[in-house]
Amino acid sequence: MRIIIVLVVMLVSISCSIADYWSSAVETNTSTWSIYRQNSNVSFNLTSSVEGNIAPITVRERVLKPYHSYYAEVKENDVRLSQRTSALEGYYKSDELISLRSRNMEDIEISIEKPNETNIYTFSFKELWPVSIITRRTLDYSGRLINNKDLEVIDRDQVGANLLYNRNLSIDRKAIMRLNRLNATVLATDDAILLAEVQPTKYLGYLANMHTSGMADLTYTQTESRYDPKRRMYPVLIDGDERYFGTYDLVRRIEMSSNFSRSNDTDDEELSGYDWLPCC
Repeated sequence: MRIIIVLVVMLVSISCSIADYWSSAVETNTSTWSIYRQNSNVSFNLTSSVEGNIAPITVRERVLKPYHSYYAEVKENDVRLSQRTSALEGYYKSDELISLRSRNMEDIEISIEKPNETNIYTFSFKELWPVSIITRRTLDYSGRLINNKDLEVIDRDQVGANLLYNRNLSIDRKAIMRLNRLNATVLATDDAILLAEVQPTKYLGYLANMHTSGMADLTYTQTESRYDPKRRMYPVLIDGDERYFGTYDLVRRIEMSSNFSRSNDTDDEELSGYDWLPCC
């Protein structure tokens, strides 16, 4: 009983104001569950265009080896975009768009219930902190060698592509990730967690056209909303792993979504109008 009382005090103190982060943990005699969320009222937009030849240059009578390196990392409240590119001598062209919008729209709603006739506690959490990331990137390369990686993550779902050891590579990739809200529920006694579910309303859409001449590793993962307290993880619902060696033209279209209603639901105006790939 003592552990449950400590948790009640901590949760009430967090729910009194809008914060950039919140966290909670439920601990029993045999199992634990925890959550951590962080978000901000921010927006970010980037457009870039690069075209040229990666070639040696001479500086103070010293020849510098040609090399290109690119890095991008955008993350907000369990929505993440990660990109890496490295290339040796050759022709290189790239165009890119990244757009991020994030808001803390409401206080975190937290409730704890325990009817007198039972020993089961019910912990409920409701969050309306919407986040969206939209990205598009085109790339054309021919030369000695190029490696390119991208990873799109929303909550525990993800899509990734590792394109390695290419002499000729072209990519046209676009993705949209939307996290509208999150509900979480935990049922527990002093002895064990009986049920724990994290239910985000979210969407991930991914479309890529690729021409590769090396090795291509393509992956995707979608997980359950229900937590497994024995293994301390959210089990994988659907996953895939593909590998290609050689010269290929590859097309991928992946859509993942979940929608969990909540009481007193309202439209999320900040995320409206982001239809999936309107050009297609």
